Amino acid sequence: MENNKENGSVPSPLYRTLFNCYMQEMETKMNEFIFKRNSSDTYCYLFQEISSPQKVIDMIFNLTYFYDQNFIGNKDFIHIPNINQITQNIQKYPTMLITRKSEYNTEEILGATTIKVEENNSITDNPFFPTENETILSITGVLSKKNILDQNGKRITGIGKELFKSSIKGAYELNNTNKIRLICEIDCRNIISLNSIAKAVKELNEEDINVQSFIAGYHEIYNNSKSLAEAPTFVLEIDLNGDKKLSNTITEFSYTNCDSINLFSNLADVLKRNTKQKNIYFNNYNENIVKYQSIEPINILNIKLEIGNSMQGNDRVPRLGALETQYVS
Repeated sequence: MENNKENGSVPSPLYRTLFNCYMQEMETKMNEFIFKRNSSDTYCYLFQEISSPQKVIDMIFNLTYFYDQNFIGNKDFIHIPNINQITQNIQKYPTMLITRKSEYNTEEILGATTIKVEENNSITDNPFFPTENETILSITGVLSKKNILDQNGKRITGIGKELFKSSIKGAYELNNTNKIRLICEIDCRNIISLNSIAKAVKELNEEDINVQSFIAGYHEIYNNSKSLAEAPTFVLEIDLNGDKKLSNTITEFSYTNCDSINLFSNLADVLKRNTKQKNIYFNNYNENIVKYQSIEPINILNIKLEIGNSMQGNDRVPRLGALETQYVS
């Protein structure tokens, strides 16, 4: 799950290098789609590469509609950005798009994600991942279009995994010249995103890109009544140097006995029982208290999640009607 707090400013040299790394990565991704998937009608690019003012406007509306229509799962799993948030994001951060020509000759969004960057000067700058004097990149808003079919009527899969791969590869290249850390926040029950990241890491290792991913900690948000306002959120870190020492022990998080009335606190209890705590940080965020717990790192390739019915009954309902304007090239 992403947070909406923006911190610090991005130095210009880093900003330019950041965008260049992701532009190059999306060009590579497009070539992969053409040659490996035989998808000559698929386009991979940064939103910021759009040059036509009219297309920029149309694609902002398209992206807003894409997020609204294509996530109807548990609404705790992703904060759906509205049009103002999307506009602000594309002004500051690389936003990766995978699109294709639709049967109506419009540009159809298949997947999207935004790489946010912040300079954490103080431990209080980002209560959701407290660090200091470090540059943090965050993979946010990874989403793919549901029920995608190719020209032969076969279901297209793996768009989310490809976005995670590109997110990691761009940061990997950036880390060669700028010391950074890369994280991704996901709901502690979000097995789909966890599996997608795990697959992305495995494939990158097969391509001789030495990276790892692990749970670095998790955060809990408490309201004024000292109750959990939402489910605990894992903070996954991607080790871009590949030299983090991680245990091969299997860690299991089973939520099968969590009851719906005390769900959030039950989930927190499961995490507490199955992790080794290192440090605890408390910070204010709006009117809430954020409790971040750093833990002994857990390799995501060695995690077993038993979800049970812990994520049922909280499905999101799309809010927008039919989109009338779509860009036609």
